[in-house]
Amino acid sequence: MQFTGILLLFLLLPLFVVPWFSQFLQQRRFDTVEPLENHVVISGHTPLVHTFITEIESHAHQHPYVIIETDQDRAVELRDLGHTVLHGDPESESDLRKASVEKAQAAVVAGDDQLTLNAALAIRDVAPMVPITATLEDATLRQYLHSAGVEYVVQPRQVIGQALATHYAMSEGMQSDRIVILGHGTVGSTVRSALETWGADPTVVDIDEGEHVDVVGDATITKTLQEAGVKNADAVIISLPKDRQALYATLLARELSSTVDIFVRVTESEAVGRVKRAGADYVLELSEISGQMVAAAVLDEPVSGTDSDILFTRLSDPDVELSALDIDRIIGVSRNEELHLAPDHDFELQQNDLLIYVRE
Repeated sequence: MQFTGILLLFLLLPLFVVPWFSQFLQQRRFDTVEPLENHVVISGHTPLVHTFITEIESHAHQHPYVIIETDQDRAVELRDLGHTVLHGDPESESDLRKASVEKAQAAVVAGDDQLTLNAALAIRDVAPMVPITATLEDATLRQYLHSAGVEYVVQPRQVIGQALATHYAMSEGMQSDRIVILGHGTVGSTVRSALETWGADPTVVDIDEGEHVDVVGDATITKTLQEAGVKNADAVIISLPKDRQALYATLLARELSSTVDIFVRVTESEAVGRVKRAGADYVLELSEISGQMVAAAVLDEPVSGTDSDILFTRLSDPDVELSALDIDRIIGVSRNEELHLAPDHDFELQQNDLLIYVRE
């Protein structure tokens, strides 16, 4: 019996006790972080946040940060990569205090709109004076974020839509109305609105019927693209919900026409190279643009991506900084919680406006 008991003890230790004790210590390790000051508190780790962190780490001035991550395995992975991580809930006031949010220089909230609103309210309760930058997908909720205390509201989908339209106008000179837009969501509708403002009459394709939709059908089916006139089009602008749809639509459009210019919006960085190999001439990545916009809102330094020609800068002296800038290159101006796309010549720029424009 003594031998059996000792044997069972040695069997149980590695199988049950050691893993449990290791997990317990690991959990305690990620439930707290060292006190910080003048840092950035980040809600969760997304592709957008990855781009944002890359931007702030690449600048000359140090910008310490802490990521509040709800998933423990993800928190472990991020800590192993060298990030400062707190395993917790960004909507929890106690976890926000553990992240020293009341001593932070800024807070960044990125995720679905409900999470963004709840986390912003929690941060405002704990740290009334800390500026909050948040992303937003549904533009109708902007006033609620403003009421929740968000200082800078980033709307990347509208910016990407305007950027695609601006890039087309700069490259093609608006010489033809033979433009096909695949997808009429936030990005696609922004592209259409911009092109119509400049006098074009694009053909819009979407899976659902709706105002401004000319062809109802699946944009990943050749018959739909033929009906929309892709074969004879001068440009095709693709903004579909999933990257694999954008990839397939690009392949079909290039097969129908070897000369058409194809502009594409994708969500993930992995899709950029694939879509270009499929035949796209110009690709914008949602997470990259989103992260750069957030970085420009938080930092007092110009931000520009390595793979795109879109630049973001916060104006300190508009008269001096805009003296050599062509108004037609301006995609939009973000002023606190408002986004002004394609401002006209009468639009008066102000100090601290976030200017979004196309590189020469």
